[in-house]
Amino acid sequence: MSHKKAILASLAVLLLPVALSAQRPQRRPAPPRTPAGQAAPARTAAAAGIEVTARDMTLLVDGLNFQPQQIAQLSGSPDERRKFSLDLARMLAAAEEAKAAGYLSRPELKLQTELARAFVIAQTYFQRQQKAGATGPEQVVTPAEIEAFLKEPATPANLETFLADYSKNGPNRGAALTEAQRKELSQHYGRVMVAMRKGIAAGLERERRTQVVVMFQQARLLAGAYAKEMSARAKATDAEIDAYVAAHPEFDTKASRQKIETLLRRARSGESFDALANEATEDPSGKGRGGDLGWFGRGQMVKPFEDAAFALKEGEVSGVVETVFGYHIIKLEERRAQTAPGGASANEQVRARHILIRYNSAPRSPNSPPMAPRDTARQAVEEEKRKRVLDEVIARRRIRVAEDYPVGPEAAAAAAAAPAPAGTEGRGTASPSAGATKTTRTTAAPKRPATKKRKG
Repeated sequence: MSHKKAILASLAVLLLPVALSAQRPQRRPAPPRTPAGQAAPARTAAAAGIEVTARDMTLLVDGLNFQPQQIAQLSGSPDERRKFSLDLARMLAAAEEAKAAGYLSRPELKLQTELARAFVIAQTYFQRQQKAGATGPEQVVTPAEIEAFLKEPATPANLETFLADYSKNGPNRGAALTEAQRKELSQHYGRVMVAMRKGIAAGLERERRTQVVVMFQQARLLAGAYAKEMSARAKATDAEIDAYVAAHPEFDTKASRQKIETLLRRARSGESFDALANEATEDPSGKGRGGDLGWFGRGQMVKPFEDAAFALKEGEVSGVVETVFGYHIIKLEERRAQTAPGGASANEQVRARHILIRYNSAPRSPNSPPMAPRDTARQAVEEEKRKRVLDEVIARRRIRVAEDYPVGPEAAAAAAAAPAPAGTEGRGTASPSAGATKTTRTTAAPKRPATKKRKG
């Protein structure tokens, strides 16, 4: 289960759905990318470290608005709860390291932290009003209230700072905002800020559910900002990758390399390329077609394949070409100049055949793009190193996160109604927690990779 999809990615993006918060339950959209911490994780005291109790975890899961199937998985699987808890523990560890490195002094992180807190309180207020009978956002925050807020003396400067951050870090990074976009974002910003004020006046900021969600989102922001430093500390050496491949034969490509080199020798000794392709290629689209790929131009194949194909002369056979899909031999059949639409200058195209021998079946996420086995091994080594670094931080900073906790609406209602342990409520968005919990360890959820171009 990909729990992290329910977490912040870009705070500016988060503000937009608030306009509809009073009309439907909020699913956690893409969240703030960069971390900052106005609300520190739950603490008992500096020496005692950070503790997130079972009650906190129940309230947190409820506050993150997971999809029903995610709730069902967490509720029905102790392993899933442990994984999510360790994920949180490692995120808190990275956030604490970022704080120690002075990340909270960065203006961008400070802004995004404040916006994260505002959004959580505003979102909670909209949800409460919806449950109380509100049927539209205007019943929660009126246009007149937004207009009055935008005219307050301090608002223009704060709004411009927000708009600049949105332009820089939002969906269209670096693109200048149009006047229509500025107007729409200004309305959303005003709606969130007015709703936040109302939420604070209603006491939402003092509720533990609000506090742990703010803690979580701000820690996520800090951990995200700290990722580059973590990557540098966890960089894999060639010796470490070699050792990993030696211990995991599925990452060894020697057999595939030997097979393609044998085929290359046969092709260059005069055997029919078409017949060899039909016999040996592991590209299903080329079987029975002599490996024919048809005509293609630049930008249609992955770059190593494209570069090799366009460098050949008609009738020439390439050497071994390696791509993320495996090893290829390419034969160039023809070239032509294709006139672009509108009579623009001609674009060169080629028609080629190829033989593909895939890598061994190195394990990878079903959602990940093709990747060379050595790169997959590198990724695995670096992921393990990151985990070890963060687990050391968890121990050193005494971070404790409950790994078994009830999940679901009834459990959340009971947790919200239960008396808070002494000293845990009413102290801002991140107050201390009490209660014994198990320490947890887990695997961080992988990032969803970008889609790659198709192979040749």
